[in-house]
Amino acid sequence: MPIHKVSLFAHLLVLGMFLLVSTVEHAKACTKECGNLGYGICPGSEGSPENPICTNCCSGYKGCNYYSTNKTFICEGTSDPKKPNICPMYCDPQIAYSKCPRSEGKTIIYPTGCTTCCTGYKGCYYFGQDGEFVCEGESIEPKACTLECDPRVAYMTCPSSGLAKLNQVCVNCCTAGDGCKLYGHDGSLLCTGESKSYKSAA
Repeated sequence: MPIHKVSLFAHLLVLGMFLLVSTVEHAKACTKECGNLGYGICPGSEGSPENPICTNCCSGYKGCNYYSTNKTFICEGTSDPKKPNICPMYCDPQIAYSKCPRSEGKTIIYPTGCTTCCTGYKGCYYFGQDGEFVCEGESIEPKACTLECDPRVAYMTCPSSGLAKLNQVCVNCCTAGDGCKLYGHDGSLLCTGESKSYKSAA
């Protein structure tokens, strides 16, 4: 009998260690590097009892809850941004407003700017340049830019420098100044910077 107790304890210990490692792995930080995303859909809460919206349960976004003017729950939307429903276009007179995971911001974000699946907001869905679904965002709060130099960058031009070529700069697509264009070693445009507080580390 004592052998069975030790064996059970050993199994529980191994299971506990596995869960701990999984949690640590899942909670790893991500850096705000630029992905190659085309656009994002971030369903936002819309309307109010006084200013109702025009939608229905079929075309309403999955994850968004829809309510009547007297605040009675009507339904959860059934249209998945990854694979939208084909719905009849009519206003459900019962629905007045919605509450969604992302309560602020645009419903459709185009372009997504310097965003990856890791830094994209949870509750937002991101699509590639070809319109194919890529991922749901993983971030609850926006992440800070990594300060690492992007080895792909050969030079950049910025409005503040009169668009002169700035060579040997330690920069990446996230930290580059607003309006600065980063180019690769073959002369191709990598991205346009968005940072309001760029300082060259070179």
